[in-house]
Amino acid sequence: MTDLLTIASSRLVACFDPLGARMRVLQLDGGANLILDADPVLHPGWHDVYPGVVIGPVANRVRDGRVVIAGATHQMPQNEGTTCLHSGPKGLHARTWRVSDHGDSSLTLNHTLEDGEIGLPGVRNFTVTFEMQDTTLTVAFAATTTAPTPINMAHHPYWALGGTQRVQIAADSYLPVDADNLPTGRVAAVDGTGFDFRNARPLPPEIDHNLCLTGGRSAAPRRIATLTGDHAHLHIASTAPGLQVYGGTHLPTLPGTDIRPGAGIALEPQGWPDAANQPAFPSIMVTPAQPYRETTRYTLMPATILPCFGPADGKVAC
Repeated sequence: MTDLLTIASSRLVACFDPLGARMRVLQLDGGANLILDADPVLHPGWHDVYPGVVIGPVANRVRDGRVVIAGATHQMPQNEGTTCLHSGPKGLHARTWRVSDHGDSSLTLNHTLEDGEIGLPGVRNFTVTFEMQDTTLTVAFAATTTAPTPINMAHHPYWALGGTQRVQIAADSYLPVDADNLPTGRVAAVDGTGFDFRNARPLPPEIDHNLCLTGGRSAAPRRIATLTGDHAHLHIASTAPGLQVYGGTHLPTLPGTDIRPGAGIALEPQGWPDAANQPAFPSIMVTPAQPYRETTRYTLMPATILPCFGPADGKVAC
């Protein structure tokens, strides 16, 4: 393993690689790593599934990689058929971030994209701060731009809390997708579907959908999901309007590791996919006068403590 940047609280330890601002280790009370990780030297293809990285400038999928801003069409890379997934091969996940601050319990990384990079306008300055306190890791995103541009950042760890993981999500609706896994534009109720996680249950491995979080975007992080496993329980709070839920069905099988299809779950607070092309979706457009901000908090508990699921509105404070 290459030299990593470490931060810690009294209960948590996390290690990061500046390439992709990638979180490679997250431990509670000195226990097992709670996210999937592999040595990129031994398994160079592992990075292709975005493990632990920061994704941007536009996370998730953009139809045909095209974004129209003020009547002008901007072309992003097409790396999933004609779709642009996670901003293409040179997105923020593939960039080496600068370390601007590194303390015992916090780490701040920065990266700049020049005007036209990734096919989008504006000189864009991105910042991510990871900060620990007790059993909570806070991930704070910020970005500024010199021209109107879409920004939708996301953190992409694969959670592996042990055993059969169960998830509860505060979402009453989801986005149906077409054959290209792109939103159709319709917002559908979760009632009576396989996308109803208002009560905790295992994820179907084939899921890769956006759940529309109850209440939409919020000014402060509110509880949106709980994930439970044999080693730990995880509460996620976020300001984001959506949660992309991925069951890990396309994870590779890596010899000498525990990594295989379905071994980890990605729960990614973010804006809705293809929002730049869907006027009815919550906007991901950012301007010089309105910079980007999004915050997510991961709070972990030992598996010996019973998880508190609470109601579907996610307002329980436990």
